[in-house]
Amino acid sequence: MEWYGSPPPPLPPLVTIGLAIVTQRVRLSLSVGLGFGALLATQLDPLAAATLTAGLLFHVALATDNILITAFSLLVAGMVAVIEHNGGTIALVRRAERVVRGPRSAMAASWLAGLFVFFDDYANCLMVGTTFRPLYDRHKLSHAKLAYIVDSTAAPVASFAIISTWIGYELGLLADALEGVPLAGGLLVFFVSTLPFRFYSIYSLAFVGTVALSGRDFGPMARLEHKTRAATLAFEQRTTLEPARSAWLAAGPILSLLLATLACLYLDGRASAGVSGPANPTLLSIMGAANAYRSMALGAGTALLVSIALSLSSRTLTFPGALRASWHGMRRILGALVILYLAWGLGEALETIGTAHALTNLLTNSVTAWSLPTLTFLVAAAVSFATGSSFSTMAILIPLVVPLAVTLAAGTAGPPVPATVGAVLAGACFGDHISPISDTTILSATASGVEVITHVRTQLPYALSVGALSLCLGYLPAGFGVSPFILLPLGVGLGAALVWGLGRTGETSDS
Repeated sequence: MEWYGSPPPPLPPLVTIGLAIVTQRVRLSLSVGLGFGALLATQLDPLAAATLTAGLLFHVALATDNILITAFSLLVAGMVAVIEHNGGTIALVRRAERVVRGPRSAMAASWLAGLFVFFDDYANCLMVGTTFRPLYDRHKLSHAKLAYIVDSTAAPVASFAIISTWIGYELGLLADALEGVPLAGGLLVFFVSTLPFRFYSIYSLAFVGTVALSGRDFGPMARLEHKTRAATLAFEQRTTLEPARSAWLAAGPILSLLLATLACLYLDGRASAGVSGPANPTLLSIMGAANAYRSMALGAGTALLVSIALSLSSRTLTFPGALRASWHGMRRILGALVILYLAWGLGEALETIGTAHALTNLLTNSVTAWSLPTLTFLVAAAVSFATGSSFSTMAILIPLVVPLAVTLAAGTAGPPVPATVGAVLAGACFGDHISPISDTTILSATASGVEVITHVRTQLPYALSVGALSLCLGYLPAGFGVSPFILLPLGVGLGAALVWGLGRTGETSDS
């Protein structure tokens, strides 16, 4: 659709984000942005805009994937509440205290856990956030720090991992965009060749690790950390009065969530790959063929049942008590789910008025081979920031920029094609990290127990620092042919130097 004969400006997301920053009220801001987007789509007809708004919300509410994501989130929240009520969370914290001696090791453990849960960013956000929140309380670390570590690990590691819920989606888009292009070794070998060009994803993972291991912070995060450590947390007072329980009351459901999700991914993917693919599909094709959200919902349901069964067998909760606890946990995230659905509705409105396509038109004028990776990274970040969706960004940009890169490479998959593909996928993660309407931003904040705006405000300086690194020691020199294997050590090293140079330590030494 066109807005009075020209591409529509990205006003709805700008209005939404600006209002959220000013008012600190995300639901109100998303509602206004959604309504404004609907007004643009209907040429300022209020009645038609109201009808369109209701239709968009109805559409996202009934979308199968959204229903499965909602079910997964509610079931995980119910499981977490059950293990809180049966004493498993406190027992697990006490057991973890044998290894986690202080704030730095608590942050390092959450970072490593995020790397371990590599198969999906949603699962990563909810599992790591809810598991480590009481441990952060115990060591007087802010929930915003946990949200940063969770958010800045989840999408980068899932987008980078060879086996993840992202891989099938990425390969499918690339297969269409590279149709007819000769690929030495096939599509998978080409995909692997793009991994070193995921500069933002790699630098982000290293930057998070440096922040966690050094205990240094700068910007709003440093001030919030100092304030948090200066306070006396109620959690610490509460835990000293609780009787000791078995750590398996918490560890059992958490492990069952991980293992059941992976098992469902494998079984579902094998069944799908067996129907539409070769007789002996590879593990990569199996994971790519799986219905990720269905597998996650089944895994979360299994984990909730395990938490209830362990509560009953240990006699820490009755069956009615376990059901009440799970319902209490589900109610706690209803507000976050409202935000999530409003964000999805806004994304639908932006798609209707063509905001993302208007941004991508910036790439079509006077693009050169050396500048394409840099421009792609910036536009991918802008689209992801405006829409709040990495997957939508990839779906919009890959069909546009990959054929353009192939043309500049004289019909081959040589430079700058791998760098351009890496720029799309990394830029999508970058935009997600600085957007208050991103699904992973919302889930990370919710799982970690912090307001969305607080999470975005404290994460923003870190994400912008890594984004600048990705340009200066990533896509700009890569466009001129500098090897990523030269750039990556320099970028990781400079990122660590920034943390040590700009950051200051609080009371973060491990005892």
